[in-house]
Amino acid sequence: MRRLAIGMWVCLVGASCGRDAPVGPTSTTNPQEGTAATIDLPIAAGDAANLAYGIWPFGVHGSSHAIDGHPGIDVEYRVGASVRAAADGVIQNASVDPNAADRHNLRIQHVLAGVTYATDYTNVSSLAPGIAQGAIVARGQPLGLAGVQTLAIGVSQVTFAMTHFQLNDFRVNDGLTNPNAISPELLLSTSGRALFDTLWPKAAYVQELTEPFATNPRGVTFPLVRSWTTIGDATIARIDVHRASATASYQSYEIRSASGDLVESGVLTTVPHSGQSTVDLVPVGGGPARLGVFDIVGTTMGLALGAPGAARPTSLVGAKTYVTR
Repeated sequence: MRRLAIGMWVCLVGASCGRDAPVGPTSTTNPQEGTAATIDLPIAAGDAANLAYGIWPFGVHGSSHAIDGHPGIDVEYRVGASVRAAADGVIQNASVDPNAADRHNLRIQHVLAGVTYATDYTNVSSLAPGIAQGAIVARGQPLGLAGVQTLAIGVSQVTFAMTHFQLNDFRVNDGLTNPNAISPELLLSTSGRALFDTLWPKAAYVQELTEPFATNPRGVTFPLVRSWTTIGDATIARIDVHRASATASYQSYEIRSASGDLVESGVLTTVPHSGQSTVDLVPVGGGPARLGVFDIVGTTMGLALGAPGAARPTSLVGAKTYVTR
């Protein structure tokens, strides 16, 4: 997965830097996990798109979510598609976005397995008939259209539709911003999980090399470092990727041998694309760059990396497999 620093237009919800650095795909504590409380994704199966990022996941740090990490998921839709209620509930708030008069922010209150939750949906345009404060809605009911955005990805301008989707559990109080937010992954229904599992492998965002999971810890310490280690024989045994801060415009890298010796270091840049992102490794001192393509799904990365000064590989055919924890 891959993509650029998203989150700059994501709703009114906050973010953070934080505490312990992540070592793997960490779940946010959820007292209700394993019970009958379930939600669906706010999107129908045929309405997904991958022009920008597909899904920008929970906990990722960047832009307006630098303080506490992303408190929800950003879901990309085809233009003209509807945002849908994740569960039965009552609309607690339907307000005009103060930053965009043609967009709305919605909160729906749900009682699931005897526990009160709320889901938030932002960047919703053209509200569906009857969607107003106090209205009762059913799981899957259209709430309005996903708002259209334009984002620069590499040298291209991409127009797409999206909404920020947030799940709040009021028994949880963690972090400096949006303290009730938990990962929507934790309560997905069987059908919601099945849909998520088809969408998530296509996701792509610029923070993916250091925060590659669908549910990342919101509390991390910068500089943030993630190591990718090869499976099998490879000239490049390990790549350590560093992000100096949540808002840094670039990342740095260290290539290490199987024994851990430093082989090369420099500046790393990526351009996210669904299925195959690009990466440039420019060594300190201005030597020839290594150009490559990669794809990440959770703890596994396929990486096809050219030799210094060589052309960029055109596909992941023959790519080496790297893993992280």
